[in-house]
Amino acid sequence: MADINEFDRMLSETRGLLDQIRGGGTPPGAAEVEGRGEGADGRVRVVAGAGGELTSVELDPRALRMPSEELAEELKEAVNAALRELRSRSQAADTAIDPDVLAERLREAQDQGLRQMAAFTQSLDDLMTRIGARSTGGQPPR
Repeated sequence: MADINEFDRMLSETRGLLDQIRGGGTPPGAAEVEGRGEGADGRVRVVAGAGGELTSVELDPRALRMPSEELAEELKEAVNAALRELRSRSQAADTAIDPDVLAERLREAQDQGLRQMAAFTQSLDDLMTRIGARSTGGQPPR
């Protein structure tokens, strides 16, 4: 049964890689990358998510007492810091899929499947021979 589990694991990994290539996205189970930025000594906090979109903007009530020009500058600083961090984390998270690795995994999965099919077929042939021998009184069937 371990061989079947290994075969299933190889196929699952290969399918995951193919899905990642097709979708151009992150593999299943991968955490979403985000960037965080602050301004005005933490009174302005921004989170940037996938695609560079802002997912959160938090303003401490004390930040609202700042002159509008200063608040705008601090907000711009926080947004730019979040976008810089997002770019940095995205580049670190991006993993190119090597077609050679994918081809090798496909070859391994195919070879494993063929070996298992050959073993299964041989077992069926042996079983049929034994059944035939029993039905003919110990003589191999013609």
